[in-house]
Amino acid sequence: MKITQLKYALMVAQEKNFSRAADMCNVSQPSLSVAIKNLEEELDVTIFERIKNEIKITDDGQKILFQASKAISEIEQIKEVANSVHGELSGTLNLGAIYSIGPYIFPNLIPQIHNLAPNLTLLIEENFTSTLLEFLAHGKVDIALVALPFDQPGMTTIPLYKEPFVATIPKGHPWEGRDDIAGDELASEKLLLLGKGHCFREQVLEICEFPHEFDDNSNGVHNIIEGNSLETIRHMVAVGTGITVLPTSALENFLCTAERSCPRASSQTLRYAFFKDPAPSRTIALAFRTSYPNTQSINLLKNTIQKNLPNGCLQI
Repeated sequence: MKITQLKYALMVAQEKNFSRAADMCNVSQPSLSVAIKNLEEELDVTIFERIKNEIKITDDGQKILFQASKAISEIEQIKEVANSVHGELSGTLNLGAIYSIGPYIFPNLIPQIHNLAPNLTLLIEENFTSTLLEFLAHGKVDIALVALPFDQPGMTTIPLYKEPFVATIPKGHPWEGRDDIAGDELASEKLLLLGKGHCFREQVLEICEFPHEFDDNSNGVHNIIEGNSLETIRHMVAVGTGITVLPTSALENFLCTAERSCPRASSQTLRYAFFKDPAPSRTIALAFRTSYPNTQSINLLKNTIQKNLPNGCLQI
């Protein structure tokens, strides 16, 4: 069994196509097909079922590919461990983040990491918490930015910062200028939230002291409009569709700064209302496999993020 055979099999599983997988691996399709056929014969297991133009992974193949992914991940760590011994950061770091963090952290973080470790290649992945957990477990992601709690077997977390939540409202809304919003007041408004699967949605709903006001039933959620991204929701607030709640890191963008009056001409359609103390908040942390050996990368991310926190976020 060769490492290249395992890599080829994983690429076929990803692309669901032998031709595309061969292109991705920079080999001819016949060479890739022969390598996988030899692997299946050596293991006496059919990994892929060929059905006309469709590739299906067998149940036994799923088990083989799961172990292959783990093996490749561990093998690739050998060079990184060796480089860390010499004080160098190189190779590839697969960094993940949940959807409500990535857009507001990555644009500033990536250039800083590149300046500090120019030989390190960063690959970023934005996804749901549950998907990032799966990617971490399988080695597809090395480190992820998540919101706590994230108590999972085999995973370690390092808290980075706490960020308060802020109500975002259209210009002229009765809450404009307030800094004493109570959580239960959300129930009286048309609330724009991320859809199910986003942990930030659940954290916002927890703010309300009377969560029964948001009634989940077969017809949907009463008084809530769902969006796929915070930026889509922000624009919907700007045109008066409803209100929303944003994490502090999301306040500074092309529409508005973190200042309460939103002074930029382009952001005059948005206002912020602040919650009464103690303001609801979330804690952001780095999550990684407990067995992940590259502590140098972990420390680089931790120190860089904490030295460059978004306005209003509090270091832990």
